[in-house]
Amino acid sequence: MTIKYAGIALMVGVVMAWIGGLFMPGYTFINPVDQTDFPAARNALGDWAVLAHWTNLIMLISMLLMIFGFLVLYPIASRQAGVGGKLLQFGIMTSIIEWSILIIVTGMRHFEIHLMQRSKLPADGSLSAADFEAAALAIHVDMTAVLLAFVLLYPLASIMVGLGIARRFASIGFYKGTGYVMAAAGLLGLVNFLVAMNVPDLGLQTLFVVNSIALYVAGVCLFIIGFGMYRGRSELVEES
Repeated sequence: MTIKYAGIALMVGVVMAWIGGLFMPGYTFINPVDQTDFPAARNALGDWAVLAHWTNLIMLISMLLMIFGFLVLYPIASRQAGVGGKLLQFGIMTSIIEWSILIIVTGMRHFEIHLMQRSKLPADGSLSAADFEAAALAIHVDMTAVLLAFVLLYPLASIMVGLGIARRFASIGFYKGTGYVMAAAGLLGLVNFLVAMNVPDLGLQTLFVVNSIALYVAGVCLFIIGFGMYRGRSELVEES
């Protein structure tokens, strides 16, 4: 029964992460701006502060749900023999670390939004609107730096989890293929990160676009894994 709830948590967590990402001001649907233009990205959050707070909270909850799902999956991985089991264990631990980093990012974003809200209020003491905006911009830049740790870690986690899941299935099929696709998405994200960091002429925007594609593909695979756990697939419930 616990594995069933863990599967639901994974699926709901993935969907909530998609919703939060798509409707976060400054991104896909709401006042999209170039995320490498830090002042514009900060202003987008400030102009839609209430929505930004709610979508950010949705992102935080989604991370907690996915962490719960993988914590339940970890004992199953620990009983898996061979390289596949080690890959899955290490991938789960790395995933939990990367989602924890995103939780830190959501906290920083909440504070950035709050500072932008304060900038629109009457002057409070010695702090002016420009002071609050400057502080919000500094938080945004630091938040982006922290986010890069996630951008590096999630491809590694996707590769290890994908290969570990694939090795739990003896025959080629839907779930085994899902594991390999997840690993391939992780490889794409890793190559993208290394190229972007070593070829700065490409710019951060290219990094964000390719990273988003790889991230959504990995998210679909994670949803499918959660569905397999919910359905009680023996390979995802007990030692294969």
